[in-house]
Amino acid sequence: MKAVVLCGRGKVEYREVEKPQIGERDLLIEVKACGICGSDLHFFYGGMEPIGEVPLVMGHEFAGIIVEKGKEVEDYWQIGDRVVSDNTGGACGRCASCARGNFVACEQRQTMGITMDGGFTKYVKIPGSLLEMYKNCLWKIPENLSFEEATLMDPAANGYNAVVQQGNLKSGEIVVVFGVGALGLMSIAQASIAGASKIIAVGMKADRKRREKIARKYGADEFFASDEEENIVEKVKEAAREDGVALVVDAAGVPALTSAAIQIVRSEGSIVRIGMSNKTYEDSLDGFSLKNIRFSGHMGYNQESWRNTLALAKTEKLNLKPIITCILPLEEYQQGFDMTKNQEASKVVLVP
Repeated sequence: MKAVVLCGRGKVEYREVEKPQIGERDLLIEVKACGICGSDLHFFYGGMEPIGEVPLVMGHEFAGIIVEKGKEVEDYWQIGDRVVSDNTGGACGRCASCARGNFVACEQRQTMGITMDGGFTKYVKIPGSLLEMYKNCLWKIPENLSFEEATLMDPAANGYNAVVQQGNLKSGEIVVVFGVGALGLMSIAQASIAGASKIIAVGMKADRKRREKIARKYGADEFFASDEEENIVEKVKEAAREDGVALVVDAAGVPALTSAAIQIVRSEGSIVRIGMSNKTYEDSLDGFSLKNIRFSGHMGYNQESWRNTLALAKTEKLNLKPIITCILPLEEYQQGFDMTKNQEASKVVLVP
């Protein structure tokens, strides 16, 4: 079968790989769609060293159909089930996070498409050791969702976790979201569903072409481009007025925006940092103490995030279609990555 394979830092090949063989405890998924994530760009273009042992098949936002089932797999899973993976491929099962059922936070977690083979190919094996330990490493897809929409469950669950669970947003509060890639857009959508009175999106001038429109569709009341404004902090605070900003979701991650978030958020507000950057933060942290700010690092989601976000999608309170810019065949992966890198797309989905 053909696959998009990470072979080294910034080295990717489209080549033949062997179809996985399953044992009596495993499942085999036929991939029907797999999204390109912003984190994939770091590995694809060489911004980060590969985390897993290469070569490995990329792609962690995948959905498909169960086509083979080992004899010892529980009856809950049946051939023909439409499923979406939360991209966990393994966990230790013993640490404090695993003991709470939060396998995504396990420090020894294996991530499909990042540390082990993933979904930019035709077939993916789900190990029995994982299925038995982590019952919700796969989720059944509601009938009203396409496979392409289901690939958006990863960023959508991220947004739910950031806004509702970690951000503890209350209806009527004001939210600022830095970054309008998939994670930022889904944070905007979740804030709107949760009842934010005003949502302020902060992107870049390049985002005005496509992403501003999507941000507004998902509920953003204001959109500011940080590279157009002389003082983005004052601009946002002016828009928030006397109510102040209760929650800042930083889906961009650059240190300058962390500094801006501290200045923007109101006293006893919250900052949730989704985005990542390897640049050093060189500003003062005193604002955290002086304003009694709650700051949360964010990595992914948990089972509550997935369960509730799937419920929102099933009842059509969360519409996943607007964020999908285009659907491309797997062999056109280069175009999809370039579109994502150049901010020409909010989300590109590849179909094997």
